[in-house]
Amino acid sequence: MATRFEMVLHGRNEVSLRAAAEEALDEIERLDARLSLYNPASEISHINARAAGGPVRVEPTLFRLLQRAQRLSRETDGAFDITVAPLMRCWGFTRGSGQLPDPADVAGSRDRVGPHLVTLDERDFTIRFAREGVMLDLGSIGKGYALERAGELLKEAGVTSALLHGGTSTVCAIGAPPDADTWKVAVPHPDFAGETIAPGVGRLTEAPGTGNLLAVVPLKDVGMSVSAVW
Repeated sequence: MATRFEMVLHGRNEVSLRAAAEEALDEIERLDARLSLYNPASEISHINARAAGGPVRVEPTLFRLLQRAQRLSRETDGAFDITVAPLMRCWGFTRGSGQLPDPADVAGSRDRVGPHLVTLDERDFTIRFAREGVMLDLGSIGKGYALERAGELLKEAGVTSALLHGGTSTVCAIGAPPDADTWKVAVPHPDFAGETIAPGVGRLTEAPGTGNLLAVVPLKDVGMSVSAVW
């Protein structure tokens, strides 16, 4: 998933905590090998390379994740769309810092984007693309899913207090830290250089060493994600 995962665990038995953390991180690595667009050997890369030519069988748990993504796309009227990869590449956001594309390239990429171009067949757990050039990118859901699975393993191991994050943009809170009722996650304002206050937010608070904050969100037994690293 081309990002860094970290976790903080609280408990009395350091050995068991370390073992639980290693198991959780191993699960994240396993999912990365399956979900990452950046790994040419991943199952997603395998699907992207073959699904336009015919149905491709998908491992059941990944198939359920794709169904969840398809449902989210319907519920958001297409705002959530895991077929966005051609546009991501067109704009230079895949392993790059971005670029202004030619309008013709954008139009061509849009022809290869849209959930209507993906067919999931639950009878035999297969996926098929309607045309060449369609590509899946699970960057919008993969990290959250990996943290969800890692959190489940931690709880099965008896961990009752932990905070996990992937790329600082997605976090998962288990219980609370020993000295507080909740985990507190700070979300800095994206305008780091200016004094702009976002409409509807009101006056921004400031904490020592953090600069302007958009919010401090209390989390307990819940996950949260934002659409950028801040």
